[in-house]
Amino acid sequence: MSNKKWKKAVWFVAPVVLILSLAPSALAIFGLGDIVFDPSAYVELIQQLFQMEQQYAQLVQTYQMVRNQYTQMVQMARQVPVDMFGRYRALATPWANASPSDVYGTTGGWTAGINTGSGIDPGYSAATLPLGAYGEAIGNIPPEQLVRIKTDYATVELTDGANRTGIETLGRLRGSAPAVEAAIANLEADSLSSDPNMNTEVAVLNKINAANIIALRNSQDSNKLLATLAEEQIIEAKRKRDAEAKAFNDHIQFMSQGRAAMAAQSANASQAMLDWRMP
Repeated sequence: MSNKKWKKAVWFVAPVVLILSLAPSALAIFGLGDIVFDPSAYVELIQQLFQMEQQYAQLVQTYQMVRNQYTQMVQMARQVPVDMFGRYRALATPWANASPSDVYGTTGGWTAGINTGSGIDPGYSAATLPLGAYGEAIGNIPPEQLVRIKTDYATVELTDGANRTGIETLGRLRGSAPAVEAAIANLEADSLSSDPNMNTEVAVLNKINAANIIALRNSQDSNKLLATLAEEQIIEAKRKRDAEAKAFNDHIQFMSQGRAAMAAQSANASQAMLDWRMP
């Protein structure tokens, strides 16, 4: 029943209820003393019916809203109407391992280390010229040359350390590359899958999280490579700096002691030439 009908009913019944309410409460209807009309109960019943009508209208409105939400959820859950695996799958480029020749048996350990990240020290030592030590002969070096010898020696030591670190980093990246590529391939297959269980909201969020973690791992590996390259560049910069410092020091020594040395060497040269006689 609509609101207008209910209002008409209330306007029709209200006068009757008002008239009947003026009669004694014990007045019987149609002369029957056992049946008593209670106007207040009748009004309360009408109010309850009117409230029920409002509740029903609210339920209908709620049902329509829930139905619209469900229709939208069904629309959002529909899959792309194409073969996603055949349409969007991208081919992966595998890592290329080092494979130099080993004619004299000196590069095998290096190759294994740079491809796997293990056995770095023996492989590096076999492929590089050994760096000897002065031992007690260090005392035979003139003091003015000792500092330069030590710094040059340190440059070679630092270069060896940076090279070993770079080989290990690159080897570990290459060694773990197949597992990383397998994880990316699995994530790609799950993302392009048409299985409804792989396309639920939770499943999509899990795949997004997995993709973010793989991206973070790759960024971390890139930072490791950049750090290795930066270390090698720093050592190369040290080598250039030491060479420039040596050139300045030699020039400073020449400017401060060159004239005296040349004067000492050329002193009495003319007299010596004049005094010289054929035997």
